[in-house]
Parts: sequence; structure tokens; C-alpha cells
Amino acid sequence: MVEEHKRNRLLMIEAMLAIGALIFFSAIIVDRFLPSATVPVGDSKSPQIVGFVPVEIMSQPIDLVATESRSFILFTDREQLFNLTSLRISGEVIGSGRAEIVLENGLGQELWTYSNIKQKQGNMITGMAVNEEDNNLPTEKDELKNQTWLIITPGDAIAENPEKQLTDGRETVTGKFQNSCTDTCYMNMKMQKGLYYTLKIRVDAGTQVNINELKYTIDV
Repeated sequence: MVEEHKRNRLLMIEAMLAIGALIFFSAIIVDRFLPSATVPVGDSKSPQIVGFVPVEIMSQPIDLVATESRSFILFTDREQLFNLTSLRISGEVIGSGRAEIVLENGLGQELWTYSNIKQKQGNMITGMAVNEEDNNLPTEKDELKNQTWLIITPGDAIAENPEKQLTDGRETVTGKFQNSCTDTCYMNMKMQKGLYYTLKIRVDAGTQVNINELKYTIDV
């Protein structure tokens, strides 16, 4: 009885050793003869994720003059719905008074586009040349740049003075300004025939604003 129990234990041990040896040699065979899967790191052929979507900007000459505070109507004659995604304005301020340009977005908000009140820094006036480098502006798309997407017509004179005040350290800037945008650098305003928005030019008495160019981006 005891001898039989010993034989069973020996057989069990031999079986466990055989299974262990089989697992060991199987692992060696798999490691040696089967290719291992690798994950490429930094492969130049792998698709790259770039967080920039190029857009196109349209340049449109225009001739608007405001010798007093006045509203202008911004609209389009296109049946196709599109989004106005940025608006930059170039022009000139004549006179030493305050001048500002705002766009009403149809939601009861005024989007600031330009103000000639700037913060002084020593003998320099910040923003005297309101000019964005061309390298920071998108390029014009050939099939779009010669098309007119926006129309601005004169509205009525308005009894509104510029809102920004001359406080300590601030002065008014006269002369030309280019590609000016504050709240309208990035926006999303629906445009379609039948939709109208108000562009306001507010000036002090004796000050004149001329607008000679629009630059804007659209999402068609």
C-alpha cells in the first residue's frame, strides 16, 4: 500500500517535470523561429497630426467715408449660405478726435474692430501702426479672391459718440491703420441674401474716418 503511494507520487512528479520541460522548450521555439511584432516609433511614413487648417483670405477694395458718427449696412447678395469667420479693416483717421469701428453681430453684441485710442509707452504710442504682417495672413485663393462676397452701403447718421475714454496714459492716434481687428479677428457670423448687419463708425466732431479695404475669411 505504501509502495503504491510512493509510485503514484513519483509518477505525478515526473509528469509535472515533463509538462514544465515542454512549456520551456515551446517558449524557446516561439522566441527563436517566430517573428515578433514591433510598433514603429517616429516612422517618417506614419501619418502626422497637424493642428492647423489652412484658410483663404479675400481682399476687397472699398470706399467708405464717415465725417460724423454713422451706421453702414453689411450684407451679401449671394443665395448660398456661408460663414464670415474674420474681418479686418484698413483705412485712415483724419483729425485728433476719437474714432472707433464696431460690428453688430445680430445677437445684441458689438464686436470691436478698431479704436484709435492707444496706450502710451514712454515716447511711443502702442498701436500707432496697426499692421499685421502679411506672413500672418492667409493667402488668397485664386477662384475666390476676385469675387465679391460682402457689400457695405451707407446707412443713417447716428447720435452716438465713441465709447472709449481718454484716461491717463492714453492718446488718440491719427493716420493710416491696416488690417485692424479686435473682436473680429476670429468670429462666426452667418451670411446669406436677406441677412443684414450694422457696421458703426463713431467719431468725435471734427474727426473723419476713411475705410479703403476689407480683408476677410469665409467658410463656404
